Amino acid sequence: MYQYIGIDVSKQTLQVYDGEKDSSFPNERNLEAFDRFIQDKKRNNTEELVLIFEPTGAYSSYLRKYCIRENLKTKIVNPAQSAYFAKAIGNRSKTDKVDARMLYSFSVLLHDKDCRVPYDSEKANRLGAYINSYALLVATETGVKNHLHAAEYEGNIAPDLLALLQTHLEQIEVMKEEILQQALVSIQADPSLQRAMENICSIPGVGKINAIHLLHLFLKYPEANRNQLTALAGLDPMVRESGTSLHRRMKISKRGSHLLRRVLYCAAMSGVQHNAEWKSLYDAFLARGKQRQVILVAVMRKILLLSHALYRENRPYEVREKYHEKNQT
Repeated sequence: MYQYIGIDVSKQTLQVYDGEKDSSFPNERNLEAFDRFIQDKKRNNTEELVLIFEPTGAYSSYLRKYCIRENLKTKIVNPAQSAYFAKAIGNRSKTDKVDARMLYSFSVLLHDKDCRVPYDSEKANRLGAYINSYALLVATETGVKNHLHAAEYEGNIAPDLLALLQTHLEQIEVMKEEILQQALVSIQADPSLQRAMENICSIPGVGKINAIHLLHLFLKYPEANRNQLTALAGLDPMVRESGTSLHRRMKISKRGSHLLRRVLYCAAMSGVQHNAEWKSLYDAFLARGKQRQVILVAVMRKILLLSHALYRENRPYEVREKYHEKNQT
């Protein structure tokens, strides 16, 4: 049996509900006040503690690291799940106390396999920092380009301002290249990561940026199976059917990482042009009347799962003999 504790995490506080009373603790680096509360719970309870909370980006990092350090089991709830659950139990208000109690109530849905000590990978965290910084620069670059494009149509931008924005774009491009090079140097410093990177890049159409994203995914979720990896990328099918009246076309859930889907889409577009096996698959589905976007999603899923197989088995991609000559031409 477990003793569940619901925790609502904010920037400054941890709002806690243990089934008996509400408590609040500072969300500080060492969580000293919260640690005293947990140690007191351990002394007065024979049941194992399980902490239930939502991931809130940087704000929940102290709590996550604390759970790893103290070997505490947790259930980190997807915010979409908790939002649906709050509606299901009839919550009309949304405060820190209400959310902490809601997360405590979420325990009725948990099984033993759902409660585990969080996994943390220094290698995954390091690559994740490079990926997030690179994505920030890409988003900034896109925003500046769109602004320049609109300003050119309006025709009212001053030459000095135009030159300044263009210089900013050039600086962003330099920073993107520097971040990419730093990420590659970090990977090359670890022989196992370097080998995994080379294996993933051996797939025609998969470049360095694609491989870095895939490597980060595999490091962050080392125990994920094929179905779980597909869901983490948001490529799992979503069916909407009810009786005889509702039969909507199947779509992908898009609930996973949008950054990962973006790089997989680029890899699929490149793959169907430069990989004879992907091109053959694309043409076969096209001949059967499948939509181009549906085929590309199938290729994206195939690239994801093949990359994971190469990573897991520590081997490069091997072109099938019947496609070997086509890839060389």
